[in-house]
Amino acid sequence: MEIHHDCGCESARERLDILIDRELSDIECADVRAHCETCESCQQEVAVLETLTEKFRMACAEPAPDHLRIAILHSVKNAKVIRDV
Repeated sequence: MEIHHDCGCESARERLDILIDRELSDIECADVRAHCETCESCQQEVAVLETLTEKFRMACAEPAPDHLRIAILHSVKNAKVIRDV
């Protein structure tokens, strides 16, 4: 069984976004998680980041309303025409 060391608040907080995005190596992830298990402040920060990330992912999964999609496409077309002139 591997034992992971407590990486400390500063190191953990620097990597929380990467942890939440599942981009840390297994060892780094285990080190940050080990710290968060013993640090209430970092636990709370992880909980907030996980909630925000999940809500953001859910919001991005929904298709844009037709009127917004059409307005964006027109805007992009107009910007291209202006640049080409």
